[in-house]
Parts: sequence; C-alpha cells; structure tokens
Amino acid sequence: MRPFTGPRSSGTHFRIGSVFGIILVTAILQVLSQMLLARGLPKESVGIVSLLLGALPLLSTISLLGQEPATVRFVARSSGETYNIPAHVQRVLIAVVPLGIAVGVIAGLFYALTLLSLLTLVILVASQNAILLVTGVERARHHYERAMLWRQMPTISTAVMFTAAFVTNHMDLTSVRYSMMLAFGVSAILLGIRGTRRSPSRGPAGAADLQRVPPSVLREGLLFLGTGLSFSVMVGLDKLIIGKMLTYSDLAVYATIFATMKGFDFLFYSIGYVLMPSVGRMGRIRIGRYFGAIALLAVGVSSAYFFFGEYVVHLLYAGRYDSGSYLILPFILSGAFKLFYSIPTSLIGGRLPRIVLKQFMWLNLGTMAVNIVLTIVLVMRSGLMGAAVATAIAWGMRLAGGLLILARYRSHLGERPESGATRKS
Repeated sequence: MRPFTGPRSSGTHFRIGSVFGIILVTAILQVLSQMLLARGLPKESVGIVSLLLGALPLLSTISLLGQEPATVRFVARSSGETYNIPAHVQRVLIAVVPLGIAVGVIAGLFYALTLLSLLTLVILVASQNAILLVTGVERARHHYERAMLWRQMPTISTAVMFTAAFVTNHMDLTSVRYSMMLAFGVSAILLGIRGTRRSPSRGPAGAADLQRVPPSVLREGLLFLGTGLSFSVMVGLDKLIIGKMLTYSDLAVYATIFATMKGFDFLFYSIGYVLMPSVGRMGRIRIGRYFGAIALLAVGVSSAYFFFGEYVVHLLYAGRYDSGSYLILPFILSGAFKLFYSIPTSLIGGRLPRIVLKQFMWLNLGTMAVNIVLTIVLVMRSGLMGAAVATAIAWGMRLAGGLLILARYRSHLGERPESGATRKS
C-alpha cells in the first residue's frame, strides 16, 4: 500500500481520524490523571495544579512569539527540503526558551506561588515551547501522527507517574509537581536534540547548500502571536481569573468539570492540526462539506454530554464534584462554537494571504479584550457560572468574526496558492 506523502483533500478526513485516535488515547490518560488528582489530593491542591496547567497555554503562547504556527505555515507551503530547518529551530529555541523561563517567573510571582510551584511552572513553559516548535516542523511535513504522538509525550509520561504515585500511596502535591517537571523536561530535551540535529543524509557540504529560512517567517510569527494569544486567553482566562478572584477549591470544581468536557477540545485540535497545513496545497476547497461534517460532530458530541455528562462526572470523581454539574450546559455551547471555529481558523492560517492574517489577528485581539472584561464582570456577579457563560459568549463572537472574514475572502479558496514564500497581498 502506497504511503501518504503529501496533502490531499481526499486523505484529509483519514488523517484527522488518525490524529484524533492518538488524541483520544491521550485524552483517556488525561481524564485518568484528573481523576487521580481529584481522588488523591485535597481540593486546594487540585486547584494549584489546575492553575499551573491552566496558565501553561497562555504563557507558552506569549513566550513562543508565534514561531510555531509561522514555521508550520512556511514549511507546509514551500519546499522545506531546500531550507536549513534545524538551524532555524535552533535559532528560535535560543530565543524562546529563556523567554519562557522569564515569563514563568513573572507569572509565579504574580500568583505568589511557592518556590517549588514556581519552578514547576517555569519548567513547564520552557519545555512546552521546545516541544511545540519541534513537533510543529513534523506537522508541517505532513507527519501528523508522529508529530501528535511526540507532542503528547508529557501527557503520557505524567499519567504513568501519577498512576504509580497513586497506587503506591505516594501521591501528594510535591510528588505531582516533580512528576510534571520530569515529564515535560525530559520530553523537551529529547525533542530539542532531534529538532536541531542535521539530517544524516547531509554532510557539512550538503548543509551549506541549504538556504537560510527567510527573516519574514520570524516577522510573520508576530501575526500568529496576536491570534494565538487571544486563543490561549480564551482557553485559560476563566481558570486564571477564578484562581485570582475565587478560591482554589472553586477552581478545582471548575477545572474538573472542564476536563470532563474536553472531548470538544480534542476534536478541535485534531481538525486544525491536519487541516491548517493541508489546505495550503489543496486545489479548490469544498467548504460546505467541512461545515456539514462539523455539524454532525457537534450534534453527536453535544447530545452525549447533555444526556450523560452528569453521570460521567459522578462516576469519575466518586461524587466529590457533582456540585459543578450545572456547568455542563454552558460548556457544551462553548464546545460547539469551538468545533465550528476550527474551519475558519485553519483556512485563514493555512491558506489566505498575509493581509488576512492581520485582520484576523486584530479581530481576535478585540474579542480577547471583550472576553477579559466580560469574564471579570460575570465572575463577580455569578461566580463559576459567570465564567462559563462569558467563555461561551466569547467563543460565539470569535466564530462569527472568523466566518465574516472567510466570507469576504472566499474567492481565495478556489485557487491554489503560490508555492514558496507566503504571499503578501
């Protein structure tokens, strides 16, 4: 059977399914980890761990400077074999890993974390930057399954260590923090070495023949930084605000119910992970088919959570978090909006011209600002329900804006973009 070697519209659904299969396995491990935390630690300790993991996407996005999606876009749309990608990865890592350390320290001081929690956050952020960048290159080369498996290495390792600690009655906040540091740190070191290593098929002379990745890719990363920052705020803002304005016990309830609802997130990541680098080289995009498939997914997953969500929460957490089941409905709404949003964000990021990226960035930054204000106001008035409702409203606004931009530039979906550097017009 001939292996898949490039992006084909007929194979996109299969590749999304393959990536989702990997994510589904790691999702089960994530649920297992959350269940062990909820059963093995006091709610305040669960809240601290939830704060660390909730802050990770935002802090990594800030310190990564948009270089992961910019690199994916460049390699996927051009002939990556003619460029010295390992050297580019090395240059970016030299910048973003120290920046991740600095951002982690600042965030730890802001939340008045203990020294061990601060160290955990710093290692998580710096490691995540390296993991995302290296696996992004594999993703851009259309090695989706390998890239996703590498990206999930910390999740898999953490679940194994949590299980060992729980079974041996050694699970406490200290062991949990050391487990996360070890899982993320070792994964980052291994992937960093691989990502910066020259291909064995090229000697020193061959490496000299490779072109340097143009500086425009670094600048384009700033456009993705704005969009990625707004996305990370959307994903983690509610937990960060709850961690500051309410108690760690409240955060534990919110984060635990949210973890149970992550089926939407896993589908969202699977779709975008394959679709964004694939659409750059496709012919005509049949957008109606994508939205039809998303509609079927949204109805199926939403129905499952609506009818069985409370039972799953009760079963997984032995009834300790049943009080938070009222959050399931607004989480369903957010999840459905997020699934539909995977289409415009993938097409804009992987297909449309750079000027559209700028418009998309400003749109998302605007919705981010609204989300921040709305979340603070609604948390003050309605507590955890206010945070969940604010998140749903913000995702609805983000989806509406993406659809408007996609409708305005729909003509670009019917033509194959030029290979090589990203067009500016």
